[in-house]
Order: sequence, then C-alpha cells, then structure tokens
Amino acid sequence: MQLLLRRSQAKTTFGRPVFKLWAKLEFEGDEDTLIRHYRFESAMLIEAEQPGLLRRSILVGGGVWLLVLMVLGGVSLQLGGIVGFVAGLAAGWLFFDRTRETVFVKDLIHGRFFDCYSVIDLARKEAWLGLITSFLRQVMESARHWDGTEAMPIDALSKQEAKFVVIRGL
Repeated sequence: MQLLLRRSQAKTTFGRPVFKLWAKLEFEGDEDTLIRHYRFESAMLIEAEQPGLLRRSILVGGGVWLLVLMVLGGVSLQLGGIVGFVAGLAAGWLFFDRTRETVFVKDLIHGRFFDCYSVIDLARKEAWLGLITSFLRQVMESARHWDGTEAMPIDALSKQEAKFVVIRGL
C-alpha cells in the first residue's frame, strides 16, 4: 500500500493563500481484494466533530436555492423553485463534502482534496493521513489471519501497576 500525496497552492477571493492536499491510496497485490471482501471502504478512519458544519451546509444550499429562484422566478416560479431546490441540494452537499474533516477509506481509495489554511495545517494533515493509513494497513494485515485460535499470555502486574490500571481503566 502506498499513500500518494500531491500539494498545490491557490488564493482565496480575499488573496489569502490556501494550500490544497490531495491524498490517494494505491494498493498492491491482493490488498484491494481484502478491502472489498471485508468492506473496509465504508469504514471511518478519522471521525471529526464539526458542530456547525450541517447548519452552514444548509445555509449554503438555501442561499443557492433563493438565488436560482430569484433569477428563474421571472420566467416561471415553479421552474425556479424546482431548479433552485436541486441546485441548492447539490451546493449544500458539495459544501458539506468538501468541508468535512471526517475521512472514510473510500475517500482515500478514490482520492480526496483537503484544504489547509497554513503550511503547518498542511504538514499536520499529511502526518495525520500517514498515521491513519498505517493503522489501516495493520488492520488489513491482521485481516489476513483472522481465522484460527491464538493464545495470548496475560502476565500479572505489580500492585502499583494494577492500581493504576483499575483507576485509569487501561
């Protein structure tokens, strides 16, 4: 498995630089067979809570709907409403999909762009993606050997270590 990374730079409408990172996984040998067999493509690699993202996506979609309704409303109110609804739905979904920080395996199978607002964010995102793809790699390796029985010896801990485990939970 290889993680392909491509970096580029653009400017926002206000002239600020935005760094774009494109990431994609390339599989070797039977790794793509493992992905399909165990349905890893729908697995979530990174779960990020973004409380305002859904609300902002709805506002973007609603704004596009109103804009299309105003433009096409002069021709036909019904046509403007229907086309505006479809355009608003598409714009809201596109905004949500491009802005979300949650990463699924299928995102990296097909390739995904990430917007970073500083070089530090770009480096952090690259390290983050490297870490989660190495985690996926290890899960895939263990999936090759899921059949059978394995004996794991559990050693007794010292009194102090045992207290720490009980208090902390791990």
